Amino acid sequence: MFYGFEGTRDEHACTGALVVYGLYRSRDVKRFKVTPDMWGIISRAVSGCAFRSIDLWQFVEKMKPKLHVSELNPKWTRVGINPTVSMVVNRETGEVLERGKAHSEQRRQFLTEILETADHEAVLAVLAKKTSLVIALVRDRLEREKPYEAELTKAGEDGVVDVEFEATV
Repeated sequence: MFYGFEGTRDEHACTGALVVYGLYRSRDVKRFKVTPDMWGIISRAVSGCAFRSIDLWQFVEKMKPKLHVSELNPKWTRVGINPTVSMVVNRETGEVLERGKAHSEQRRQFLTEILETADHEAVLAVLAKKTSLVIALVRDRLEREKPYEAELTKAGEDGVVDVEFEATV
């Protein structure tokens, strides 16, 4: 499981799903409401923006207006809801680094670390060509979070929720 998404071992799909999940959760719920065709709209936007983007940051910028997102909310762009990543592999050196839970809870995450190490071309290819997989991963995670929805929405931007998704990087 990567970044709290189950059902695939494809790290690129999980990275793309994390970006889409962060955008979806950061949307203005008054302007982009849940409708019967909402996931169709999101799916078409993901595919189209991925085809037209040169990197993941450009993808985020193109998706923000489509989902009525003013800025990514760090509450939703963490690795999981309550980060539990303890080991990270440095892709350049192959070195395994340990990150403690206390360190990751002290500061907010804005996808910068994840997208810095991600293979942008591979993730964009998954977003563009395997959009259904990415949307399914996001929807699956949202379904698994439903029992905790009240706690998630009640917690403030910096609030720590006791719902944990183990993340493997």
